[in-house]
Amino acid sequence: MAMIDPHVVALIYEVNHRESVNYDEAEPLVVDENVFRLEIRDKIATFHLKDHYADEDAARKPIEEYIREWESDVCLQNGPDYFSLRFQYSKIRDRNPPPPKPDKTDLSVSISSGIPRIESTLSVVIRPSRFPSPPSDVSFNPDVQTLLDRYMNHCRGHEPLTGMAYFCFTFLNYLGKVGLNDGTTGVDAAARYFHVSKKVLTTVSKLCSTKGGPLGARKQVGVGQDLTNEESLFLTEAAKKTIRRAAEKAKSPTRILTQITILDLPPI
Repeated sequence: MAMIDPHVVALIYEVNHRESVNYDEAEPLVVDENVFRLEIRDKIATFHLKDHYADEDAARKPIEEYIREWESDVCLQNGPDYFSLRFQYSKIRDRNPPPPKPDKTDLSVSISSGIPRIESTLSVVIRPSRFPSPPSDVSFNPDVQTLLDRYMNHCRGHEPLTGMAYFCFTFLNYLGKVGLNDGTTGVDAAARYFHVSKKVLTTVSKLCSTKGGPLGARKQVGVGQDLTNEESLFLTEAAKKTIRRAAEKAKSPTRILTQITILDLPPI
């Protein structure tokens, strides 16, 4: 029977993750936002909606954007597939139901997507005590998403560290120039706009241009010089910190942020 006045009560998602992560011991997470109340228990995330939505697609649109920002921030901090949410089904109720029939007193309806739950039997090495909290201070707009995608591409082994880090360096220079819009260019623009020490940026540029070894060097001069473990860690952390800084500026362009200095990164 068709509903007279359908109302989406909740959207249900399942927590997904790579095989080396296990959330079985994670504490429940509760987040109260203006338009929904989120609860995650036993790897099931329930978005209890506060606004009225008459159909599932309309209800999912703002939630999916919220989830995308959340997943992006977690991936940046912890690597690919550490945490994601996969839609399972919606709970829809008729706000103006017809009188109940004698044998049907509950007119609430759950519409399932039919996606089965998958349990991994492989051993795990990470057991977080809590689920990652959704961020409130970042925005992964298309430019920031481009930076994140390049970092994820490197994490998955598809791009050398030096290539990824140098791309981020040059893209931040460009975004800084656009953001300031006062004629400042290059490292000066990135340093001023994103509140990052010039020493951090020039060190990234120098390492990417003079080292890398046979498979990672961007230029001939770097073919014979592999990155040290310390230098690799420095470039990785510098990429993570500056990408998140770009996400912070995308969220609040006029916000004054604490400067990222060389002391905030692993020593080399």
